[in-house]
Amino acid sequence: MKKHLAIALATVLTVGMLAGCGNAADSGSAAQETTSDQTATTTTEDNTSTAAEESLDAAAQAIADRKAEAEKTGEYKKVVVSFFDWTGAPAGLERVNAKLSEYTEETLGLDVELLIIDSAAYTDDIKLMLSSGEQVDLFSTCGPGYMTCVNNGYTADLEENDLLATYGAKLQDVVRPEYFDACRVGGVLYGVPPIKDYAIQTAAVCIGTEYLEGAGVDLSKFDKDDLGYYKCTWDDVDEMFAAMHAAFPDKTVYSTQDNMLSQGSCVDPVGGDYYGSLLDPANSLTVENVYESEVFKTWCDRFYRWNQAGYISGDAMTDKNGASARIKSGAFMAMMACGKPAYQNQISGECGRPMTVFDVGDPFMSSSAVSSFPWCMNQATEDPVAAMQVLEALYTDPVVANLACWGEEGVEYVVNDDTSINWAPGVDANNSEYYPNVLWLMPNQYAAHVWEGDPLDVGPQTAAFNDNCPVKSKALGFTWDNGDYAAEYTALQNAYQEYSGKVIYGFVDPETGLKELNDALKAAGLEEYMAAKQEALNAWAAENGIN
Repeated sequence: MKKHLAIALATVLTVGMLAGCGNAADSGSAAQETTSDQTATTTTEDNTSTAAEESLDAAAQAIADRKAEAEKTGEYKKVVVSFFDWTGAPAGLERVNAKLSEYTEETLGLDVELLIIDSAAYTDDIKLMLSSGEQVDLFSTCGPGYMTCVNNGYTADLEENDLLATYGAKLQDVVRPEYFDACRVGGVLYGVPPIKDYAIQTAAVCIGTEYLEGAGVDLSKFDKDDLGYYKCTWDDVDEMFAAMHAAFPDKTVYSTQDNMLSQGSCVDPVGGDYYGSLLDPANSLTVENVYESEVFKTWCDRFYRWNQAGYISGDAMTDKNGASARIKSGAFMAMMACGKPAYQNQISGECGRPMTVFDVGDPFMSSSAVSSFPWCMNQATEDPVAAMQVLEALYTDPVVANLACWGEEGVEYVVNDDTSINWAPGVDANNSEYYPNVLWLMPNQYAAHVWEGDPLDVGPQTAAFNDNCPVKSKALGFTWDNGDYAAEYTALQNAYQEYSGKVIYGFVDPETGLKELNDALKAAGLEEYMAAKQEALNAWAAENGIN
């Protein structure tokens, strides 16, 4: 086990080192520095080393103090960590939490409780818990949204009183400085981004392999992209859907979700929302109304056509289940997501059956790719030091990461000789008692084991995928505090929720539905909101020398 953990941690550190590597040619110039420069450098290194040692001493003392207190009281302080999965609290969650606390009592002097909520309820539930004072110390902002949590006052300043530097110093080994910067709002760091694919391969259409085979789809006619997925067109997708609909008339072809822009396009939701977007983000910083764009109309036309053909469920507007959960139920056959290295296993696990991935889009990294849903600390947490040390462990401790990501070794999974993992005997995606399958939102999935069939170096591969993305937004790293426009934002959200569903899921003629949606958005203050966002973006661009 120690060998497995050592290799896993080495992978994490490799990702960090890849992130921080500079040009090797620079090393030659270092030898030409003057003696005074060398002395200054040595002094700086000594000071840095001293600060690091002091940080370690303070962190170790905090752990020792908690253990001493627990020895007196017979009870360990608890830190609660919340995120969602697709089907609610796993059956084995209590058991996994017990194993996690058994370990963290020894390493951190703390009990740690994972609070996992169904994705359909997470946004409302986490907001209620954070606003009502219920204990949630660390939480994923995937669902409620990062800026919403910041503006509502749910999030703590992670650098106040040197909290991060003193008690979360190891986070700086695995998260790049520029990624921390991307999560700052008004100069304040409220969140730490999950280590993941910040770039995406847009419009990855995922179809159950059994349905393709049953419909007689010939995959040999498709070439493969650099990630190993089948490259095809939307016309190809239409043909496959028609064949599947004919072969399996009792099943719904397409499992919908409101992701046509976020996962199906290179439109940039600059500032964290689509109420003012960059339609050509690699080349322009002009904020435009995407809901009047040809991109959005094309999507609405496509969904209208699919709806008329019977590919979309009549309950699409009200069914809040995740797209993959519907496919897992056996009632749906296909969905859209975003591709990345080693995605095939992930989506197959989510859907509970082998899935085939088709690449219909383009690679893209949006302005908010890093800051979309950071991990945050509740501003009302009783012990910020304890919460920070748990956050650090989630990112850097392989035992903690594996329990959070995969559950208990020997029960949920077994470790292969090469350190990859697979199901324990008699266990699969359908009967596992702990299988959240949301690696992409976990703090650091690469601190945990790799699933059998995925490359062992998937962490470095993903770092390279991010770095080499050919289409990156010019506004990468821009964040906007829309607190002064909170009323307008709420009005826009309400208008979107009222008028968007029927047009984005194809229940109304796009020309009619788009007019209704845009009229409602403009009446809610869209143009004023866009103007404020443009002003903030212009100021940011000027400050950062971006034209």
